[in-house]
Amino acid sequence: MKFKLPVPFLLFGFVILLIIGVISNGGFTQTYTSETSANYSEVIDTNAVLDETVFPKDKVVDVKITIDDNDFQDLIENASEEEFKTASVEYNGIKLDNIGIRAKGNLSLQSVSRTDSERYSFKLSFDEYMDNQTLAGLTKINLNNMYSDASYLREFLTYELAEAMGLPTPKYSYVNIYVNDELWGFYLAVEQIGDAYLERNFDNTTGELYKAEMNGAGSDLTWLGEDVSSYSSLVEKSKSSDSDSLINMLNELNNGSDYAKVLDVEEALGYVALNVLTANMDSYLGQNKHNYYLYEDDGVFSILPWDYNMAFGGFGGSNILIDEPTQGALSERPLIAKLLQVEEYKATYHEMLSEAIEGYLSDAQFQTRVQELTQLIDPYVKADPSAFSTYEEYEQGVTQLLSFNTSNVQSIDQQLEGTIPSSGDGSGSGDTRGGAMGRGQRGNNVPGNEPTAAEGQPVANAQNPDAPAQVEQSPNGQTDPNQAIGQQQPNDQQNEAPPFAKGGQGGPPNGMGGMGGPNGDMNSTIGQGSVTELITTGISLVVLLLTGLFITFFKRKR
Repeated sequence: MKFKLPVPFLLFGFVILLIIGVISNGGFTQTYTSETSANYSEVIDTNAVLDETVFPKDKVVDVKITIDDNDFQDLIENASEEEFKTASVEYNGIKLDNIGIRAKGNLSLQSVSRTDSERYSFKLSFDEYMDNQTLAGLTKINLNNMYSDASYLREFLTYELAEAMGLPTPKYSYVNIYVNDELWGFYLAVEQIGDAYLERNFDNTTGELYKAEMNGAGSDLTWLGEDVSSYSSLVEKSKSSDSDSLINMLNELNNGSDYAKVLDVEEALGYVALNVLTANMDSYLGQNKHNYYLYEDDGVFSILPWDYNMAFGGFGGSNILIDEPTQGALSERPLIAKLLQVEEYKATYHEMLSEAIEGYLSDAQFQTRVQELTQLIDPYVKADPSAFSTYEEYEQGVTQLLSFNTSNVQSIDQQLEGTIPSSGDGSGSGDTRGGAMGRGQRGNNVPGNEPTAAEGQPVANAQNPDAPAQVEQSPNGQTDPNQAIGQQQPNDQQNEAPPFAKGGQGGPPNGMGGMGGPNGDMNSTIGQGSVTELITTGISLVVLLLTGLFITFFKRKR
């Protein structure tokens, strides 16, 4: 009996020490290690956390960046170097120190650098200087300047359509950026394709990840042989890869017929459909054959949607042929040509198009959604100090976006019904004449919204009068005699983007948008700790209560 009395007190003391240990080891801080986040994986819904704390679609969150004035000035003046600078950020109330920030983009970065604007897109890298630092599990977020999109809606709407179609889509939302307490601009935040995205969509991060870029060869996915170096425009983004799976996929796609063995066929068809539905020629469909990722999961590749600021006709491509939707020969895009040769796959693809134009893109639904979004963003657009366009041009851009969608949906519907052709002679149908950037004006016309051929209305194709009408586009403001509209430089790299159609929608001259960068990291940490704090506190209180009951019971037994 002499040993019974100390036992409950020893147990009580142990519990107190345990609680102290949890607190002292960061149990109540915002940052959790990957082991801790794994322990609570069953109670924390990653999607819900991201949608609520980082990417809420029903409100605009503040992103407050604090950076040394000289560092920020150097970042702006030397944006093309894409050099990271040290900064701190308060992202929707969540504070992180020692992050990296740099300018980002492809031709959009070059284009902005050739103007008086300082409105660059930015990449925030939360683990650039501190290993395992994340924001709700994300290591990187892109802040896109919505270059060449006076409506501020193209990319948001396209990603939302992709979600509605069931495609693996990065998170996205509108943000108001402040730099050193001064409002910088109204941007679109987009999750970086990386570990967090892969874990959420594929339940793993171990596969091969490639990003299709303009420079080099191979992003058209044609067969160039077994040497992976021949596919230089498919840039590896995963930590390690033997590239065998990539070569096997390309070989089967071009030289075999068992496509489902190496491709997620439904996702591939969905990717093509998404770009046709939004007339997005700044993609695999277009001359540059870029702006997508490939991810391999157990030998099967998925094609991942990326970069949609030029959707809804921003890069030409009005009234394209749904079964021949390429800028250039269809045979040069085997992902489309080979899959659509299979009647079953073609029927699935047509069903995807039909569901979208009868659903999300139908006039009733699309106009309602656009109205909801414009009500949300109107005050932020008005107050945007670095906007590429005026507020009046924004309003006009929204109107013409709606008009373009109506016209594009009608064309797709007629092709599905068979009242107009859906394919041609194999030479492709996407408008190669551009229409992407405003060189002389900052106007807001999406191609295809003016009353006559000279003003942008569809006109008959002289070579094929039965084909869908194409929009005549004016080389308004073109100053470089060597730069024909849509003319490509070697390796399909555009020196400057094609000039705008008359009053073309978008911003300053010379270029187009793009984004990229290193992978994110899902497994590192979860930076949002409020839910976990409550769980830890609750567990501690329950243990403490049980200990008290045990002591009371023990005393009664004595």
